[in-house]
Amino acid sequence: MNLHICPDCFSAPGLKRRLQEVRRSLPNGISCDFHSTKKGIPIKLAAAIVDPVFRENFVGGPYDAYYDRYLENVGSDLEDTLLDLTGADDTRVIDGLISELIDADSYWPPDGEEAFYDHEYRYSREQTGLSEHNQLWSAFKTSLMHQRRFFNAEAEDLLVRIFEDVHQQRDMNSSGPVYMISPGAQGSSFVRARVANEPAKRDEIKADLAGKLGPPPERMRKPGRLNPSGISAFYGAYDADTCIAELRPSVGELVALAEFRITEAICVLDTTLFGARPKAYDPFALKARKRAAQWLFMTGFMNEIARPILPDDVHLDYVPTQAVAEFLSNREFAFAGGKRTIDAIIYRSAQHPGGRNIALLGPASVVGPIVETSNSKLAPGEPSIWSDWLTPEAPPRTRISPVPESFRVHRVDGVTFTAPASEVSNSGAEDTE
Repeated sequence: MNLHICPDCFSAPGLKRRLQEVRRSLPNGISCDFHSTKKGIPIKLAAAIVDPVFRENFVGGPYDAYYDRYLENVGSDLEDTLLDLTGADDTRVIDGLISELIDADSYWPPDGEEAFYDHEYRYSREQTGLSEHNQLWSAFKTSLMHQRRFFNAEAEDLLVRIFEDVHQQRDMNSSGPVYMISPGAQGSSFVRARVANEPAKRDEIKADLAGKLGPPPERMRKPGRLNPSGISAFYGAYDADTCIAELRPSVGELVALAEFRITEAICVLDTTLFGARPKAYDPFALKARKRAAQWLFMTGFMNEIARPILPDDVHLDYVPTQAVAEFLSNREFAFAGGKRTIDAIIYRSAQHPGGRNIALLGPASVVGPIVETSNSKLAPGEPSIWSDWLTPEAPPRTRISPVPESFRVHRVDGVTFTAPASEVSNSGAEDTE
């Protein structure tokens, strides 16, 4: 069939866009059979675009009227399914597509293979492919937690596949989960706290906010949801109520807290974005199916990072998310005009509904007072007391600094909790200053 079509024969935005790209590479001279003023494209080229998208998004099979009448959804015939997928404005366009798809359908009956396209088949949406990333995550956890903990190339390969191009995801407002936060901008400050019931302890914290509220020394660093033992991470909350709730103090205890601010721009992965609706699904967009599967996975991963873990379970249950944090903070990707690693992960609070937490990782977690660098040099002719090989290693530069005037003390006058759905819900007074 020598039918010629054009992008305006369809209403599906992704298909129109891809047909426009194809048309630019073709010579002029042939018009669309349905829009005479438009440059035409052989319908065979349109079928070549539609075919892999159709196969990825639909499954089909013979229609059995006796059996299928007992099912709620028996799908649609080939013509209606293609019409829904492409938004063709003329049934002759659909007829032409069907003819090309059937002619190009490759199968071998002697080996038991069956046609994919058939007028007698019914087609329905393919759902199993959307679980791909969840299956990869399950394989990753099994490999890391129960097979090989260190030097695990298989686990690393799985993480590459799971988080590939996650920075290109977009929600319905075109916001992405990976973005930069600059000093002084929204999201650049957060709160840290410690239980401090004794006046002397509160005085110590107030006198040394960086040392007392920052990450502990190397050998005293306990494992957290995004850092293993000994590895630095700075956990903060975006408001005092969330910070206190995450600390889980007892009623009557006093909590000392202060605000901290970043001193350099950081690149963050904001997992809370996946609580919103994703950008409208365009089956003709490149990697559309993988993007949808990744979004579905990230929705669950967002909850996995936030979920509370009991102290007895920390040793094993934190391992997968710790590995993810280390992977993201060490793997470069193209973003913001250069190569970037993830400096911090933002996640929702399981202890305070609506609250958000942030974990700054590795070099981005270094806390200290702002120190003015000196440009002073040795006096002319003055010898150095250090030879080159004895020069001490420069301390890591400060990336987070406390705000001294933000120090304050809260008293915990009550807690709020919810019983299981089958029981009566009880609540007490919330944390107060």
